[in-house]
Amino acid sequence: MNSLAPRESSYVVSGSILAAAKIAHEFGHVNRMAITDNAVYKLQNQLIPLYNTILLANGRNTHDPRLIELAQRMGGTPVEIWEDREYWGEANAMLYLRDRITKESFQCSLFAKINRSVEMYAKSYVERFAQIAQSQSSPNRCTWQ
Repeated sequence: MNSLAPRESSYVVSGSILAAAKIAHEFGHVNRMAITDNAVYKLQNQLIPLYNTILLANGRNTHDPRLIELAQRMGGTPVEIWEDREYWGEANAMLYLRDRITKESFQCSLFAKINRSVEMYAKSYVERFAQIAQSQSSPNRCTWQ
């Protein structure tokens, strides 16, 4: 969503598109949770506070065996779990933008900005966003690097 902010670009995403992209982001969370194993989700939500309590009490030592064991049980650290959840929301917002913004030059400029943000802040999620960029319905696809 940070890619929609009007900084150096000459285009501005209008209020209604921005609002809809935010809603699409939230639906991304809902869609992801709908296919997430309920037991895993509950376990993560139960163990994340415990993980954080131990982390703060041990001087932020992430190599603490208790934290390693908790991360293995949860499928990642709390930060990794949060990132994964958040980027599913962002991916859904990008799907909306792909379908809503159909002028190729505008869409490619926006996707280039999203690509820069992903490369800078979410390198391990590049493939998730690249698949969306590559799946455009128009014959002239934007370049995703």
